[in-house]
Amino acid sequence: MRKVIVDTDTGVDDALALMLLAADPDVQILAVVSVFGNCHGDRAADNARYVLDTCGRQDVPVYRGSDQPLLQELRLSSGVHGDDGFGNTGLRPETSVPTEPDGVDVILDLVARHPNEIDYLALGPQTNLARALESEPLLLQKLRSTTIVGTLGPALYGDTEPWADRRFRVSRDPNVSFDIDAAQRVAACAGDVTWCGPYVTRQALVPEAFFLEIASSTGHAPAELITKISKDYAGFYSRSYGRPADARVMGINDSLAVATLLRPDLVAGSVQRPLQTFDDPQNGERYLAGVHPEPDERRPLHRIIFDMDFAGVLDMIEGVLRRPLPW
Repeated sequence: MRKVIVDTDTGVDDALALMLLAADPDVQILAVVSVFGNCHGDRAADNARYVLDTCGRQDVPVYRGSDQPLLQELRLSSGVHGDDGFGNTGLRPETSVPTEPDGVDVILDLVARHPNEIDYLALGPQTNLARALESEPLLLQKLRSTTIVGTLGPALYGDTEPWADRRFRVSRDPNVSFDIDAAQRVAACAGDVTWCGPYVTRQALVPEAFFLEIASSTGHAPAELITKISKDYAGFYSRSYGRPADARVMGINDSLAVATLLRPDLVAGSVQRPLQTFDDPQNGERYLAGVHPEPDERRPLHRIIFDMDFAGVLDMIEGVLRRPLPW
């Protein structure tokens, strides 16, 4: 049984990722901890609770984590996921997630109780991880693995502007740039760490019709929830990443990280790289990208995903959404 902690700023693609985990009989979700990003941290916690309740997984505990970045000003992706993270649908769980205990304390306690047994999945900014590292500097080495949605991917040799790749022409790497200080702390730590960022996730734009057909043909609550909360989300992706004949598409970013963790056979390409910070002088943004190691490299090497079996990931998603409850 795989033990997992999910760290999420629960928006649309996070909801789908949570469903993939909730449906897997070989996964024990020890905790879901919220973080700001797609919406405010308290709302991210409530959204996660709503998703899990919809999936019949009231047994999975949800905790509130970080509401603010470590140092910089708070920014949110409300233009993509809506002010509530759920496409402004107003969906809320019957009972909101309480403010206590602090999700970071929960993380530290679980890792202490299950050393080297927990797979950590970070779907939003890395603030919770960075705060936990302040108390336990060897945290990443005490986790079985850490999978993070973030980084610009592997930079070309000698590249000084990795953000200029056409994949980033609309949105670059908010999970890192929304709290670059937290991301840098994580990047500087040794451990079994995998980054699955927009370099690979932006390659997988899925037709909205894929989800609409599953929901209409099955009537299953999880599939119907995805279609309810993704109307504005698909609108953003369709406007930003146009397709022929005005076909509406949407991203499945966080599901690729789940697939990386649960189905390593679906990873088609990865490299071991140290991470380096890059500054964009035009807008002042800071990003992380994997660079080629120096001859006397002392920075930790982390795994960076650059290609996936996208058809295999879609098969995985379809299999889950077509599966009737209970999971």
